[in-house]
Amino acid sequence: MKKVLALVMALVLLVGCAACGKKEEKSKLEQIKDAGKLVVGTSADYPPFEFHTEIDGVDTIVGIDIDICQYIADDLGVELEIVDMNFDNLVMSLKQGEFDIVAACLNADEKRMQSIDFTDVVYYTDNVMIAKKEIAGNFVEPEDLEGHKVGAQSGSKPYERAVEYAGEANVVGLTKIQDLILEVQNDKIEGAVMDELAANAYASVNPDLAVCPFRFERTEYSGIRIGVQKGNEEFTEYLNTVIAKLIEEDLISGYTLEAQKLAGIE
Repeated sequence: MKKVLALVMALVLLVGCAACGKKEEKSKLEQIKDAGKLVVGTSADYPPFEFHTEIDGVDTIVGIDIDICQYIADDLGVELEIVDMNFDNLVMSLKQGEFDIVAACLNADEKRMQSIDFTDVVYYTDNVMIAKKEIAGNFVEPEDLEGHKVGAQSGSKPYERAVEYAGEANVVGLTKIQDLILEVQNDKIEGAVMDELAANAYASVNPDLAVCPFRFERTEYSGIRIGVQKGNEEFTEYLNTVIAKLIEEDLISGYTLEAQKLAGIE
């Protein structure tokens, strides 16, 4: 009996020691503050939301989403680090922990919500189509896309809207927006579906292009949000608080004007 009791006591001590040796895992907020930086994933070919420009002779990623992330980093008291990659890799890379958040004119939807979480809506932007100036007026409503060959960024909401109205067989999905613009200019596709401010940016610097006179109707997933790795509810709530401050102080309209100037939107 004494041997049994001794064995039980030994096991209790071992379990207790093992528990003592475990350190409580730090929250995402604590990890970011300890690292001294907020790492953001984006796809910087989408002016005025995120794009490359030269500032004081240095190639710099700027835009509406970047200014929003800078505000968050400043609020946290850390540096901002940007990771630029193809748009259709962002969600999986965030899921795997390659960065802290995704800010890339990103909409939530049922498929993405299976992999990552999202903040509240940061701002709204409408989907439109850009085309050669001489044919842009032929498309006056989304239904006019039926049977026409158009394009959109792979894995994006605009791609889904293009498929909805033109039919999947007629939609070309490409990774880079610049490549879509070239496809339009080279008459490979009749138009490219994208967010309105991005279409305005490309039309401003390409005199042969124009934005078609229609907007796609908004859906429940139309709002632009920030993507967050699952399991970080405290961090998501913190981001929602910061977003509310941004909206209350009307800072996003200022970010938009500045980004449009940098992107050459008249």
